[in-house]
Amino acid sequence: MPSMVDRNELFDDLKSWILQLPGVTQATHRFGGTEFQFEGLEFMHHHGPSFLDIRLSKNDQAAALKTGTALPHRFAPQAGWVSFRIEKPEHLESAKKLIQLAYQNAKTSMEAHGTRTGQLKLS
Repeated sequence: MPSMVDRNELFDDLKSWILQLPGVTQATHRFGGTEFQFEGLEFMHHHGPSFLDIRLSKNDQAAALKTGTALPHRFAPQAGWVSFRIEKPEHLESAKKLIQLAYQNAKTSMEAHGTRTGQLKLS
């Protein structure tokens, strides 16, 4: 008889991995669950231990949906959000790849924002 996958344990492993990324913090998500932010910009949140919502760039979103790596987000696909389900240990690697893309996108956005803000202060 196959053993049951502990999704809470899988998510805890993923959460530990996310929180070791430089500049990442967690906060309570407005719709429940936990969100993960880079310098205050949310790039991912979850609903329960196996349902992730991840914000990608438009190009990364299109590629992830085309290849079937991610599912369309139910409410905000226009903003680059995709959904991902973790149901077994093999899914963690794909989740990490998507989260890494989202993290890099958030980091780039905040660095660009910081540069614009810095330029405004110099004027």
